[in-house]
Amino acid sequence: MLSAIPDQAEDITADWLSESLGEEVLDCQLVASHSGTTGRARITLETSADSALPPTLFVKLPPGGPVQREFVCSSGMGRREARFYRELGGEVPVRVPRCYFADWDDSGRHYIILLEDLDDTGCTFRNATRDYSLDYVRAMLQSFAHLHARYWKSERFGLDLNWVQPPLQHEIAPRLVALARDQHAASMPPVFSELCELYLNHTDAVHQLWLIGSETLIHGDVHDGNLFRDGVAPGFLDWALLARGPAMRDVSYFLAGTLPEEHRPMQRDLINEYREQLEGQGVEAPSLDELWLQHRCQVFYPWVGAVTTLAMGDQWQPLSYVQATLTRLHAVVAALDTAGVVREWIAATR
Repeated sequence: MLSAIPDQAEDITADWLSESLGEEVLDCQLVASHSGTTGRARITLETSADSALPPTLFVKLPPGGPVQREFVCSSGMGRREARFYRELGGEVPVRVPRCYFADWDDSGRHYIILLEDLDDTGCTFRNATRDYSLDYVRAMLQSFAHLHARYWKSERFGLDLNWVQPPLQHEIAPRLVALARDQHAASMPPVFSELCELYLNHTDAVHQLWLIGSETLIHGDVHDGNLFRDGVAPGFLDWALLARGPAMRDVSYFLAGTLPEEHRPMQRDLINEYREQLEGQGVEAPSLDELWLQHRCQVFYPWVGAVTTLAMGDQWQPLSYVQATLTRLHAVVAALDTAGVVREWIAATR
């Protein structure tokens, strides 16, 4: 039986690493650590000359702050990500960091993931203050198509993947949206208050709307901070919101938050390219009209995510990053008349 899971990065020892990695680690040093929505650290390893282990590892653990820790642990986010890396990280047809070890306890309050240090392996990162090229957007849509096609309406969700649950709808979200509305409405465009009220007055209905669509394995949190590039290939970080859910949640989340302004008129065409890629992999994809309607509804989801993050100030993401993301999202939801189409759906289902 393995030793107890370290509670914080400072508790990681060479002996624990040797036991967990199955190879002797002579010494280790903590060179960086940070706590936000999760705990993150970077450690260096001293090993024998013929060791297959890398010189550095990236570590994920529960966050240090009590509020963030309760949120992550009570929702099962850390345990879900650790299980993804251990059971699916080597299977999914998209680039993810290599996992050297992942473990968790039954309570979900303790978990640890030892990953490839992407800085050390030459990968690069983007953020919401910079635009994506159209070529990269298309490469991302191709990656989505590969991922979604592999698990499209998969029977495995009732078998070995029964632990992959529908998308998390945390009860704290409405409280954070209300807090952000009270703090920031005066400095935001009118669509901000309109969508805040729509979400707060119809929370359950909106959550149900977001579940409409063909079920597959989705990343669930495709913002810039969770993406990287390995050469020209897109890569995906942070699988804590992994779920079985509608494919368009990933596609819409990505397009709404990252597509440069000059390319936003191409959204429907890009979604059609994604649809054609699904069909090229044997999926009986929904019609373009159906996917377009889902897109107009699903962009509401990353908007709510950004607003809840805004309510937390700098605790979850840098404020400049959140504000840049919201600027994009406000333009997208206004142009797509997301509020109007959501209201029509709610009225039709009463």
